[in-house]
Amino acid sequence: MILPFLIGAITFTTSAQTASDRAGIEDAFGIGPRLGYYNTPDADDGNFYGGIQARLRIGTVVGIEGAVDYRAGQEYGFDDYTATTRFVPVTGSLLLFAPIHESFAPYGLAGIGAYYTIFDYSEDASDFGFDDSSSFNMGYHLGFGAEFPLSRSAALNVDYRYQFLNPDTDDESFEDADFNGSILTAGITFYFN
Repeated sequence: MILPFLIGAITFTTSAQTASDRAGIEDAFGIGPRLGYYNTPDADDGNFYGGIQARLRIGTVVGIEGAVDYRAGQEYGFDDYTATTRFVPVTGSLLLFAPIHESFAPYGLAGIGAYYTIFDYSEDASDFGFDDSSSFNMGYHLGFGAEFPLSRSAALNVDYRYQFLNPDTDDESFEDADFNGSILTAGITFYFN
């Protein structure tokens, strides 16, 4: 999984050296809202979420992203009760851009995150001794996307990330639950040069 990312990084760096005149946004800091969709294999349904992202573009190739999101209401069904998880992830990502055109810059990304996870149980779960709880965990993600500069001060971005997360919880019900999952994100960033 890491090998294609490294090969892509080398390709991005090489193409950027000859494409600096094609760059749309460079050497800028930006902030803006984002929306996404998160789904895990064990959840009954995926869910939409919202957040805020900040991006720092260093030259034409390298970018750094920080984001805070709120993901509510993924439900997991167990034999006689249900549990809902809510996540508040704080993530950081390294972005490597390929400045193909001033209005299109695909990128690869890799990053880490701190995930505050809240477990809410249905009322009948208390009969089995389960109470609402929370945990704090670390995870990481890999992905790819594209940025579409609208001008030198604004850009749309769309990306796909695969999140690797296995919360550490005392609840045996979640012992085998798979919290790894796919994330689709779209956002707009307003840059300040």
